[in-house]
Order: sequence, then C-alpha cells, then structure tokens
Amino acid sequence: SLSQDSSDSPSWYAIALKTLRDVTGVLFFVRWSRYNPYYLEPEVQKEAYNRSETELSAEDKKELELKMLRPIKSAPIGVTSSFFSDPVLSKFTNMMMKSGNKVLSQEITLENIKRKQVEKYHKASEEKKEEIECNPYTIFHQALDNCKPVVGLASIQRGGKFYQASTWPEQPPSSITDENQVC
Repeated sequence: SLSQDSSDSPSWYAIALKTLRDVTGVLFFVRWSRYNPYYLEPEVQKEAYNRSETELSAEDKKELELKMLRPIKSAPIGVTSSFFSDPVLSKFTNMMMKSGNKVLSQEITLENIKRKQVEKYHKASEEKKEEIECNPYTIFHQALDNCKPVVGLASIQRGGKFYQASTWPEQPPSSITDENQVC
C-alpha cells in the first residue's frame, strides 16, 4: 500500500537529516540559508593562494585538501580577491555615481587620470619621464591624501556648553614638512 504509517518507517526528511549529520559530523540549520552546512566558506584573501606547499602547516594542508573535495559557497557581492579591488576607490565611485551609471563614474575617475598621465609622459623629455607616475591607483590615493584636512575639530565642554575647538591630528599629513608648517 502507498500510505504507510509514520511509526513504521522513517520519513525521507529524517533520513536526510541522519545522512547530513553522518557526513558533516554536525547538525545545525540556518533559516533561509541557500547553502547546506557541508559547504565551505570562500577564501578571498589573495595571500592564501600565493603560499607554496612547503610553507603550509599540516592543518593548512588538510584544509586545502578539503577545499578540493567539498563544495564552496559563493563569495558575497562586495567581496573579491581581485588585484584591482580597492574599497576606497569603490566608495568614491559609488559617491560619484549619477543616475545609477557606475561605468560612467569609473571612467571619470581612473581612465581620465590614466589618459592625462600618459599624455604628460609622452610630452615630457627623457629625463623627466622617470619622475612621472602613470599608475592611476597611486595618483588617486595621493590626491585623497592631499584633500584631507590638516586641522580637525574637537568638542570641548566649558560651563555646561559645548564649543568646537580646532586641534591638530595625531599624525600630521606627509605634505607638511618642517619648513612649511602652519602655526
């Protein structure tokens, strides 16, 4: 008969739970999770892939072996192991974005910097070409450092009132040297 009493034999769900517990050694559920607990977490640190087998400990070798055999969860949207991934640049691009056009804001930032520097490089004499920086990432970070404020504000309480007073940061910016300090 097709209808069986639940007390006679275990249901498919109970069999699946037992199999899962046997395979993983643990049994826990995360509500609305796409992945079974058997899946491994993704490795997004670039340094983890550059180590040779002689540098790996026994524990790391075992983990590497597991990664070859077991399925791995996909990485979250904002996480990447790309060489070109830069969280500061990504934040700047998102702040510059107009009407959801991210490609346009990326072109404005990096491609324009690169074009200007290459033009400058080709117009320069041979001895000055070595001094010109053509890496847009380096130029972008230098520009951000130059835009940071030299003086900060701190709240000071005097007699029940809060006042904003200017303060120097703990570490002065690299652009300020001994001969041109502002006092």
